Amino acid sequence: MDNIRTLSLACFYFFPISCKMPETKMTQTKNTLPASYWEIQKKQQRISVLLLFLLFIFYFLTVGLISGSVLFSLGLILPGFSFLAGPFFIKYLVIVFSLSLILTLVNFLQAKKRGVQYILKNLRACSPDPEDRYHLSFLNVLEEMKISSGLPELRGYIIPTVNLNSLSLIGPGQQPAIVVTEGLLAETSRDELQAVVAHETAHILKGDTFLLTLVCSIAAFYEELIDSLDRQKEYSQPELKQTRGDKGVGQPLIYLASLLSYLLLNFFITIISQKRELLADATAVELCRDPLALARVIYKAQVANSYLGDSSVFTPLFLVPPDSRDIRETSRDKLFNTHPPVSLRLRLLAEMAHKNLKEVIEEVRTREEQRARARTRYSPLEESSPEYLEKINKLQQQARESLEKDSIWLARNARGRWEGPYVLGSLLTLPYFTPATRIKNTKENLEGPARNFPQIRFALYRQLKKQPLDPARHDKCPVCNTGLVEAFYEGVKIKICQTCRGQLVAMSDLEKIFARREMTFPESLQQKARAYREALLDSNIKPPVLKEKPPALCPGCGLQFTLRPFSYHYLLPVYKCYQCQVIWFEDQELELLQILIEEKTAGPGLNQN
Repeated sequence: MDNIRTLSLACFYFFPISCKMPETKMTQTKNTLPASYWEIQKKQQRISVLLLFLLFIFYFLTVGLISGSVLFSLGLILPGFSFLAGPFFIKYLVIVFSLSLILTLVNFLQAKKRGVQYILKNLRACSPDPEDRYHLSFLNVLEEMKISSGLPELRGYIIPTVNLNSLSLIGPGQQPAIVVTEGLLAETSRDELQAVVAHETAHILKGDTFLLTLVCSIAAFYEELIDSLDRQKEYSQPELKQTRGDKGVGQPLIYLASLLSYLLLNFFITIISQKRELLADATAVELCRDPLALARVIYKAQVANSYLGDSSVFTPLFLVPPDSRDIRETSRDKLFNTHPPVSLRLRLLAEMAHKNLKEVIEEVRTREEQRARARTRYSPLEESSPEYLEKINKLQQQARESLEKDSIWLARNARGRWEGPYVLGSLLTLPYFTPATRIKNTKENLEGPARNFPQIRFALYRQLKKQPLDPARHDKCPVCNTGLVEAFYEGVKIKICQTCRGQLVAMSDLEKIFARREMTFPESLQQKARAYREALLDSNIKPPVLKEKPPALCPGCGLQFTLRPFSYHYLLPVYKCYQCQVIWFEDQELELLQILIEEKTAGPGLNQN
């Protein structure tokens, strides 16, 4: 009886009612997972030896062809010189062999030591934030997949971009890691995120990740060399002082490095089979049991912008390559592309669930429509009652009067003129302020160097210790001086003023907010955003949302905010604190930016064919 119960449970696990999978070539991968993590490590060692040998062959052929061409040309010019002479040719082969061996070892060891760090740095990847709701979901999925796959460790990284993509890496110490973008976290449901993590875990289990990480790290060696040459050029003497010969010294090295990087990558791509992606898709279905979820996220990544980084060297690592729409089932694409056509992957995954490609696309659009209807509606402050708006105006007026009351400091500039009055937080942010700057306290009618005032010394000490200058103003709204409270906006922890609706957001969290779609905005605010965009394109139109902003103090450090445009593309002036790396958005400002950016990066499921 126990044996029958065990057999029944096993059948239910491997063949759930919700997803019967037919016996296709893609699904016949049962018992293909490695028996243990030690088997994976042994496979990685064999891959390392093979790659080392192939890298040596590449350098031997490259150095041999280049040097042989030069020497053969000399033989045509010099009558007594014979390139193929016995003693000389043997010495030539020894030199080529030694040089190729040195280049191979340097490139290979450098790739294993610093390759992964360079890839993560180039992609601007960072560790997930457990306090972020989307990141916490990603960490939970990683933990689930680590248990189901038998891996002892599985790290996660996030790329701060709205584009949709993912990749897996093998870091130092054989630590596997899965990297996803903010856009992918924002656009996928939990089952789709599980499918993505399962796909990348499948690459790790099959040894593909180790192979591709090493290949991309080897090719990235020359990309890193190009970056170092560019930095050296930036830090060198100005171009006006350089001679004509000095300007072109680094250019041949850059061209040579670019050529070697391109040749190396394509050399290895030709030996990487596209079937590994199909096998990873099938293995992912074994792990997550949901082929449609993987099909949906692959389709979303294809129709959205999936480009990552500033180099094509990392393309073999991605879930979907940036040029996926151009890949066809031709001999050339099979030879020079590491990924099969997306249509082939989608068709095979759909067949596993007895669906077709059209039904998968329709399901993506249906889910996007349901998600759009479930958004939370944003209510602007201007829709509040007149009494409440009057209350806010009074609080803002009181806050300005309090700030003016504390403005007791004058500072003498380089021309000897007095400027001010300033509050303490504004005084310390003056570009010419130093402890030797001559200042005046108008309240006490004292004048002298700044270092002579105990208030200044204490403020500088608190600034050094990263403490607020004025504890009474700490975590207070810079506009209405009411207390700030912690809240979640688009899954990101921020601080808000419940009175005037202002928001204090970390600069590093803005990419997360712009990638996510939890809010819907009224038509009046959308019209205001469109009018603002038209005003940016036409200098004769005054932007409707711009207004004069008085000086304000950062609720964190107490220093004066810097009033700057949000970015070069969106010239909306906002309060920025570079000390705390935060931005203060007044009511509607963050929402206007969201509307502008969301219209520029519209969702893939509804706006693409």
